[in-house]
Amino acid sequence: MLTDLSVYANLDDEEDEDEPNILRTNIDFACEPKSSRKPAITDTFLQAKEKNLQFYSRANGNQRLFSQNSLVLLAGPPKIGKTTIAIALAKAIAQGRPFAGFPIEQAAAGFLSFDDSPGEILATLDRHADVNQTTPLYLSFGGDPIDTPSGQEQIENFLIKHKGEAVLFIDSLHAAIRKSQTKDARAVRKFIDPLKRIAERAGTIILLHHTDSRGNQIADHTQLQAAVSQTIQMKLEQRENHRIIQWISKGRGTGICRIAHFRSENETHYAPHNPNPLANLDPRDISTEPIIKALQNSILSVTELAAETDLRTSTVKKRLLKLIQDGTVKIHHQKARPKRFKIAI
Repeated sequence: MLTDLSVYANLDDEEDEDEPNILRTNIDFACEPKSSRKPAITDTFLQAKEKNLQFYSRANGNQRLFSQNSLVLLAGPPKIGKTTIAIALAKAIAQGRPFAGFPIEQAAAGFLSFDDSPGEILATLDRHADVNQTTPLYLSFGGDPIDTPSGQEQIENFLIKHKGEAVLFIDSLHAAIRKSQTKDARAVRKFIDPLKRIAERAGTIILLHHTDSRGNQIADHTQLQAAVSQTIQMKLEQRENHRIIQWISKGRGTGICRIAHFRSENETHYAPHNPNPLANLDPRDISTEPIIKALQNSILSVTELAAETDLRTSTVKKRLLKLIQDGTVKIHHQKARPKRFKIAI
């Protein structure tokens, strides 16, 4: 084997007798049997803000809301709007568009309703003006209970028909089974396990369920949470003219977002929400933080913000534009002059 000696070309011609022969030592080492070499130890640790780590951030599409080919329990308090949220998510899946800032892979989406009438579901869907006859979003009402062989066959047929990549929403769990079987562990396993196997081989199934009024505890036997692949709890915080939805996910799955916050102004609008706008600021950005802190205490105009923060008016305008695009700040009154701004969270 030939050894490349060019790396040693800068060594002095005259060899110091007191120093070891570096050239000879390296050549001798290169000629040693491979078995005697010590394997190189790779440093796998990266600094917390290293750019390479940002590849795994939500903004780069590496966090999902739910696992593919899994049985998901989507639960929330009564009157939180689980059906409208599920329909908006189903539409995003059918169109392959982001939902509340999260990337969504395009796939056929089905909505199997046991709770609401066709008129109620269609009225909700009509508010989504971008849904048309080419959108792969499918509706079904009633049918056989999902704890029967015929009901499970209906679910599997839909998923297989769409090449095993579809997502099926079932609204709701209690209405979709023959009788209340969710209080007993054995009964829960008896109808959940077949659904889980169907999901693993045919597609994703999302069961809508409910929690207590505060969204702290999923209803019924704890075995229900243990039996499914993933549980998602939603909590609602009503604001003046919008609502904040907290999304808490538990269960197996890589790349799953564990905690997220959505901002919703109506049934069709779901945007990402940052509960702590100061947490992720670039440390080099010394102008955004004072603006946020000033707006946390008052509703201010651009001129007032410039005076409050000792920043240039042009700087305040640039930072406000970015904060508005991020959903952190909003205009207090659109028609008022001068325009005043406030924290949107």
